[in-house]
Amino acid sequence: MKAKRILAGILAASAAVSLAACSSNSTSSTGTTSSTSTGDTSSTESNASTDASSTETPSGEKLTLKVLTHRTDRKDDGSLDAMTDAFEEKYNCTVEYQAFKDYAGDVSTMMNTKEYGDVLMIPDTVKLADLSSFFEPLGSYDELKDKYRWADQKMYDGTVYGLAHVGTVAGGICYNKRVWKEAGITTLPKTAEEFIADLKLIKEKFPDTIPYYTNYKDGSWTLCQWCSLVISASGNPNYETDKLTKKEDLLVEGDAYYNVFKMMYDIFSDSSLIEGDPISSDWEGSKLMIAKGEVATMTMGSWAVSQFKQIAEENGLNPDDIAYMPAPFSKDGKQYAQTSADYCMGVNKNSDDAHKDLGKKYIEWFIAESGFSKAEGGVNALQGSEMPDYLTDFADCELFTATPAPEGLVGVWNAIDKESEVGIWDGDAANFKLQMAEAAFAAKGDAGFKEIVDAVNAKWNATRDANADLAAYLG
Repeated sequence: MKAKRILAGILAASAAVSLAACSSNSTSSTGTTSSTSTGDTSSTESNASTDASSTETPSGEKLTLKVLTHRTDRKDDGSLDAMTDAFEEKYNCTVEYQAFKDYAGDVSTMMNTKEYGDVLMIPDTVKLADLSSFFEPLGSYDELKDKYRWADQKMYDGTVYGLAHVGTVAGGICYNKRVWKEAGITTLPKTAEEFIADLKLIKEKFPDTIPYYTNYKDGSWTLCQWCSLVISASGNPNYETDKLTKKEDLLVEGDAYYNVFKMMYDIFSDSSLIEGDPISSDWEGSKLMIAKGEVATMTMGSWAVSQFKQIAEENGLNPDDIAYMPAPFSKDGKQYAQTSADYCMGVNKNSDDAHKDLGKKYIEWFIAESGFSKAEGGVNALQGSEMPDYLTDFADCELFTATPAPEGLVGVWNAIDKESEVGIWDGDAANFKLQMAEAAFAAKGDAGFKEIVDAVNAKWNATRDANADLAAYLG
């Protein structure tokens, strides 16, 4: 592998925003629910010429493409650089990666200037209406929708500015299949009550095993994983739009938001089911713990499966012990799971034409030829190929993608969330998820849960009813 220059300097301070792991949020998409690829397909080739002269500077030097990424792990272990050798050879260029731990915050700050790389993952802090101020058009939605899943994720007025670098199946929970099986569990749970009963059975059979690991210490993003269960639990691709137009409380008993967070609260309230000291939990350490079977279960997106399997392999353990189950919620007796895009890649509109052209080729190559989605166990953005094999537990689930907000309601859900300070996707101390976790750890019982629910609904409803865009839409 060729040595690569490392970009100098990483900006330190940043605005308070959702962490990268929370990026699959309420900005929805309308891709089909057909099977998707694991990233090794070469069916989609770049339409651009591979003539080396197109990737040279006027002085004849090779172009250097600067790519900003949130994947610090894959930058640090060299796999991004190794993967990109093929692209560099194909287009006679050099690719430099700059990785950020607080990607959304640091890159949002960089975007106050014109220097924010040539290709980058588009932070969710960028409003859809502002995409054209920062990013180069990649094509029209009509041109791209049949080629790429989630092509409308970063789209405005029919123009696409970003394509998903990989996708996930939301609405799932990572678990150690061996532990669950040896505990005598033969059927995966379909309700919260069954799920908690299974956790208790695991504790009974294996007293030294932690049935559920909260990862509370990293709550700024780990608790966001619970939010990713909601749309799947609802079974409704129009869930958020319906909630707004019907002016429903955010947390209604029997409804998806309530059901998901009541299950979280009940698990966190039972100290026998979770780690002894959630305040000192360790995300990196928990990867090996679940691989060993010392932890049985964690709520994480499908993106985490490959990380757990990799840790297992590196430590001589069985990667096949790691599995991914549908979240234990049913609607009319059926389970549902939402597919969604992770970060979308865009091209900096301030780059020169040569770098813009190379950046577009990079995005096409990354999706179609890099093998990244297969290596990470993700869902490839190309339409029409196989799902990752670890999703076998989802065989009886109905997969769907959430319908985007209609014109007039684009961004309204997020605006209400932000202005109300409810904090669905935020990790600050004011957001309701941390409040619920703390109340559960303090054994405040159902009364503590109800107090938080009432406060959340009051803030949400007051802000929703004052939202001018919603009022105009409803007429």
